[in-house]
Amino acid sequence: MVLSMKILHVTSHLNIGGVTSYVLALTKACIERGHRVIIAAGGGETQQQLSALGAAHWPVPLHTSVEFSPQVFAATRRLSRQLAQESVDLLHAHTRVGQVVADRLSQRHHVPYLTTWHGFFRQNLGRRLWPCIGDAAIAISEPVRQHLLNDFHVSPQRVHLIPHGIDTTAFETPVDPAMQQQLRAQLGLSGTGPVVGTMARLVASKGVDHLIRSFVQVRAALPETHLLIIGDGQARSSLERLVAACGLDGSVHFSGTLPQTRVALSLMSVFVFLPAEQEGFGLSLLEAIASGRPVVAVRRGGGSTWVLDQEHIGLTVEPDDPAVLAQAIVRWLRDGEAACRAAGAARAIVKEHYSLSRMIDGVEAIYRALVTR
Repeated sequence: MVLSMKILHVTSHLNIGGVTSYVLALTKACIERGHRVIIAAGGGETQQQLSALGAAHWPVPLHTSVEFSPQVFAATRRLSRQLAQESVDLLHAHTRVGQVVADRLSQRHHVPYLTTWHGFFRQNLGRRLWPCIGDAAIAISEPVRQHLLNDFHVSPQRVHLIPHGIDTTAFETPVDPAMQQQLRAQLGLSGTGPVVGTMARLVASKGVDHLIRSFVQVRAALPETHLLIIGDGQARSSLERLVAACGLDGSVHFSGTLPQTRVALSLMSVFVFLPAEQEGFGLSLLEAIASGRPVVAVRRGGGSTWVLDQEHIGLTVEPDDPAVLAQAIVRWLRDGEAACRAAGAARAIVKEHYSLSRMIDGVEAIYRALVTR
């Protein structure tokens, strides 16, 4: 039995997002369990966390999503030179270009590798030429597992369903009211009215524009309500113009990305989950539920709504319908008792089925199987 392993993660960048959160969570847990972890990636907003966790960072140029990019070849050459000097037991790839790099390194250095599939992908020429599935593949939800089996024809023996997990204990301690007041002041959340919130990349596929349009009706029903949008992206300026066009200035607040979301979540009376079509899972959904927030979720894509459907969590609405979305939000705001009951039941489900320790146990078991094989 291998007691300690040296693991090299390969990913595109270290910017705030679901993939990076997954990699950092694995890194922290594996180091605590006695393994050595190295992350090969381009830089990013969370890069400084690596040294605090005790992980090494091998910088590589991988700020691309194109497997034919010269960056992929450059990253492969750089990592190959480093592996010739310092070997590892295992490679773990998290993005498409990371898969291609890991596949080539695995062949050159005879190191097993696995991939985590964080969403849904189209078959294209690159994927037909270089499937790069790995010796094992982790699907973060059942729909993603079916995607691998049916669309990419991966052998069932190579695919492992290991849903996302979070450290639920981090959300159980009550948030300091002084920290809440400080954040409210920072964000311009005046008064004591309820806050509806979401966490999402500000891109067209998330449908944040529909949430803003729905908020016109929410404010008509409950005029003291505020909307807090956590996240950033290329659509922010157009969304800010939409806020002005809807006459919502002063009631819609953009925070940008926040390194710690626990305090912001504690301000919310309702959390609105906005998945993209290609998402395989919703990490923000788990965090909101672990924080005890009542959830309204837009039913978009198969992966992100899988948890909601499987566990019967929250209120779900069809996409691209601001009126129906507004009705669901107002329902939770008006019926606080029912909202609290639903939030409490969902919180217990997440704690039991989607804990970080459960996820790490599953991933570590695959690591050991590959290394000892």
